[in-house]
Amino acid sequence: VPLGTPFSHIIDECGGFKEDVGKIIMGGPMMGISQYTLDIPVIKGTSGILVLTKKEAVFREEKACIKCARCIDHCPMGLLPTTLGRLVKGEKWDSLKEYNINECIECGCCSYVCPSKIPLVHYIKLGKLQIQKKASLK
Repeated sequence: VPLGTPFSHIIDECGGFKEDVGKIIMGGPMMGISQYTLDIPVIKGTSGILVLTKKEAVFREEKACIKCARCIDHCPMGLLPTTLGRLVKGEKWDSLKEYNINECIECGCCSYVCPSKIPLVHYIKLGKLQIQKKASLK
């Protein structure tokens, strides 16, 4: 697919949607980025377009952490995703560097294995963004 081709053209070329769309993801199920329109273009890093039906895209409500440590056990970088998430929720931006938040590769393993459905990768991305914002203000 040529760069710049809108997602809508690709979907139409493939026969369109067969069911009601619940979510559109640029990339894959673990590291993909949710999209809110089909008007975005294919870019150099676009590895795929994943379309989930409404039934497949069920929103799972976040619950309190049960401290099972599955996210820690599955982190390929040896980080503490629960701690990072807690620090982001508490807006403790300076402490995030101590826990090596920038070492996170955002693979999604922690969020995937979490029985409490805590979107840890979302919190980690938010934390990284806040650190970048603070650095740019200096």
